[in-house]
Amino acid sequence: MAPFFVLAAGSGFPVALRFLLDRLHRTLPQMTIQILPLTKDRMPEAFALATKVFIDASTLHRVLGVDVDIYREYLRAPFQQMIEQGLSVAAIDTATDKMVGCLILSDYVCQPSADVARFPTFLPLSALAGELDQQYRAKRTLAPGQAALVDMGAVSPDAGGSGIYQMLRSKAHKIAREKGFRWIIGELSSAATQHVILTRLGHKKMAEVRFDSFQINGRCPFRKITEPPSIILAEGPL
Repeated sequence: MAPFFVLAAGSGFPVALRFLLDRLHRTLPQMTIQILPLTKDRMPEAFALATKVFIDASTLHRVLGVDVDIYREYLRAPFQQMIEQGLSVAAIDTATDKMVGCLILSDYVCQPSADVARFPTFLPLSALAGELDQQYRAKRTLAPGQAALVDMGAVSPDAGGSGIYQMLRSKAHKIAREKGFRWIIGELSSAATQHVILTRLGHKKMAEVRFDSFQINGRCPFRKITEPPSIILAEGPL
């Protein structure tokens, strides 16, 4: 913006600036978002968006040296199975029919699993999730159809800050409630999501594993992660 202000400065600057801003406002497309159940025909679009945004943001995957290509190969089959459970939602820009966000959910008891034996790089993540699950199940006895897990959430960078994630959560919660689910669960690995889910939404911490003390095969694969110091499994009512 600095070059614009330098070039536009002068005695007529306020009028010229208002004219340009008004014209810009009239010509910019207004994004209208529709939140819809995520169907199988839009799975490739959701898969591309979710995996790219997730890998770019995930400290856990970055520490393990996971790139988007190997992540997609690892996740492709279970991702399709999650979509087929009918709990996931997508945000569509109605002007372009482009997907700008998605939220991927699955039945916590019936989570699709990836082939960790074929992709040993992901073994620490699988073991970490297993430790959270063990702690959680010590407090809660579940049957299929009772708890929905938020596996992945993604909003396109050019659509950030417009409330799309909150819209996705609201629609996904409504779908899960209508299917008879009682709780919504999330595995929170960033300080931002822990603040939103625990503090703003008031969900309850049900399990926690510190990164500096978690071990697998005598190694601490996540010890370099200091913020936040732990991963938390949180549960909230639907």
